[in-house]
Amino acid sequence: MGLLGTIQQSKGALDAAQIGLQVVGNNVANANTPGYIRQELQQASAVAVREGNLISGHGVRPTGIVQVVDEALFERMIDAKTALAGAESLESAYAQLEELSTDLDNTGLSQQFSLFNNAVHELSTQPGDASLREFVILQGQTLADNIRNARSKATDRQQAWDGELEDAASDINRLTHRIAELNLEIATIEGGGLINSDATGLRDQRYGYLEELAAYVDLNIQEQESGAVSVFVGGDYLVNDGISRDVYSNYSVEFEAQEIRIIETDSPLDATGGKVGAIVKARDEVFGDYIAGVDRMASALIRSVNEVHSQGQGREGFQELLSSVKSDAFVPLGSSGLPWTPTNGTFDMNLVDASGDVISTHRIKVKNLGDVTDSTVNSIVADIDAIEGISAAVTSSGQIEILSDSPTSSFTFGEDTSGFLAAAGINTFFVGRNAVDINVNDALKSDSDFLAVSGGGIGEDTDVLSRMLDLVDSPMPELEGRSIRGIYESTIATMAQKISLQGSEADGLRDFYATLQGQHLAITGVNIDEESIKLIAYQRAFQASSRVISTATEMLDILMTL
Repeated sequence: MGLLGTIQQSKGALDAAQIGLQVVGNNVANANTPGYIRQELQQASAVAVREGNLISGHGVRPTGIVQVVDEALFERMIDAKTALAGAESLESAYAQLEELSTDLDNTGLSQQFSLFNNAVHELSTQPGDASLREFVILQGQTLADNIRNARSKATDRQQAWDGELEDAASDINRLTHRIAELNLEIATIEGGGLINSDATGLRDQRYGYLEELAAYVDLNIQEQESGAVSVFVGGDYLVNDGISRDVYSNYSVEFEAQEIRIIETDSPLDATGGKVGAIVKARDEVFGDYIAGVDRMASALIRSVNEVHSQGQGREGFQELLSSVKSDAFVPLGSSGLPWTPTNGTFDMNLVDASGDVISTHRIKVKNLGDVTDSTVNSIVADIDAIEGISAAVTSSGQIEILSDSPTSSFTFGEDTSGFLAAAGINTFFVGRNAVDINVNDALKSDSDFLAVSGGGIGEDTDVLSRMLDLVDSPMPELEGRSIRGIYESTIATMAQKISLQGSEADGLRDFYATLQGQHLAITGVNIDEESIKLIAYQRAFQASSRVISTATEMLDILMTL
């Protein structure tokens, strides 16, 4: 290789130094640009040439300008982003639930249980006091109102979280559309992977959109040779080259809630992580479990109080009564739609005179043996209707209506071993099935004399009140031996534990993500000191190459003068 070859070789070095300087300048210009990934000039030795016994190099050749990024670290950061976004969403959900449940500071439903129980205690000492009877009813109403209110607020929050799936679907579509568009632009500018340079700027944007998308769903990202990426969620792709699949939020009859589905296949999006997974978990587990716990507690309260109250007597009998429960009167009790199924047993109906003395007592059988001969609501009503002095029928709405045939006589109930009276909503303290509709019986609110006090007849004793004392704290067979208050306090304790654990999990993931992000920025971020060193190196290389060209030119001039 002669002097001209040397000059040509140095010219290539000058070109490489200029390109390197441009790369450094671009890095420095974007030192404070969020999401910018620094570039690096890749160089390789030019192919050597043999001249006789000598093999000489032909200088340097730039092979590409690439982004400096650790793909494995980026994937870990993406996974951490998904986990963190989900954890923070759940942390927010638990914080909302904590606001709803003031029992964490002992001023909520648990306190209302105590106030109701205290009112019953006070009445048991003076059962004839009308103001104390009304106070028991008032405390029962306050308790019922608070239970309904607690459930209603939780349901509102649950529905709000359910509605967020629609916004999430819209955001997912926005991001997948943009990623698909960038795929096409990147593949075009990079020549479908035929050149060794990265489309800086476009790839920066795509990395940002991928990280944003990872906050919603757990991703599997695969880069193709063309430079485009395919994005999978579960076994379904959302982005493939320049194609994106849209998703939508739709009401699921099966789950009775919203779910995100892929439009093209109409199949559910298999997203268990990120905000989408957290939204579903917040809806179904955070608020869903709390609502289920409140419902279970309310159902147990209704049943336990009503089973005692329904077989007691107040200060007067009934002239007429309409049950609070609607049922299918013509099928066996187990299929009739009662809130719980009565057992095999009996209950008493007493016909009493104006002074409350018993005229006659009639025992009504309730058969429930699990066969076709079991009692129906209609058959039981027919037995009641057969009592002289009493008329009974099932209304068109499925309620039981009982009337006294004489204005001088009334009726009461007692000794129910079947639980039918409470299940059918007859002579009950509470009405409703769970926390949705729990309330105090309108008959009691209209006349406190109907509040059951005795079990052996009007004005005879206070057995019913005695059985209602501390009922909320008594073990219940239907609650696996736990009390009504215990069920609710267990729900609150579990919730408090989950709030603490979720907070710890979110804090841990924040630290973990920050660590990965720091490592990622250490690789991809622009370090001005490093770039300054590169700047000097390229400057020196440029000066040296220029000196080589100058020297070679002088040598050529000498040759030309010979």
